[in-house]
Amino acid sequence: MFKEIGKIRGSARHLSRNAAVQAVYQMEQNPDDRQDVVRQFLQSRFIEDIKGTIEPDLKFFTAITQFLADNLSVFDGLISEHLKEQWKIERLPSVSRSVLRCAIYELYHESAVPTLVVINEYIEVSKGFLDKKDISFIHSILDQISTKIRKPAISN
Repeated sequence: MFKEIGKIRGSARHLSRNAAVQAVYQMEQNPDDRQDVVRQFLQSRFIEDIKGTIEPDLKFFTAITQFLADNLSVFDGLISEHLKEQWKIERLPSVSRSVLRCAIYELYHESAVPTLVVINEYIEVSKGFLDKKDISFIHSILDQISTKIRKPAISN
């Protein structure tokens, strides 16, 4: 499952992204009460399990996880469109689905965050959970989806 990661370095948002991926993963594993997963993270998991060098951005974490708790598979069709023919979204590792879902949420709902920042942040988060092959896959899918969600910047 998840690799031993120790203290997470980076911004408050990076810590929140890392925790959001873990929470979304947990929601998929135990779908009975997704809101309870969010509550667990806010009440104790940040203190006990998710240790960072700074305090997390709880508002940002809550925005991602509350939306996905209510709409866990909302982006699955978009993800499926970018999979090779022989692949189905159910065949993806659960943690890969969690990373993709959180990143796509941010691409849609956090327009002030540049596309490259979103992609790079979730690639960094992925390094704590996935092997190189899976990280490359995540990167490829996010590159493709981001151009569909956001218009590429035109440089002069």
